[in-house]
Amino acid sequence: MALLGLRQLFCDHEESFAYRKYDDFDFVEYCRCRRCGKVLKSFKGFDEDVRG
Repeated sequence: MALLGLRQLFCDHEESFAYRKYDDFDFVEYCRCRRCGKVLKSFKGFDEDVRG
């Protein structure tokens, strides 16, 4: 666990990816660092396009 904390502390977070977790029409989108796995930012929203 301490090693993961050190990795996140000294990582430059150059490479990242985003993904969403859905709960019906609400979602939470996370942006994570590819190297260390730290969540760089997240936000909640409502997706009307899912309804079809």
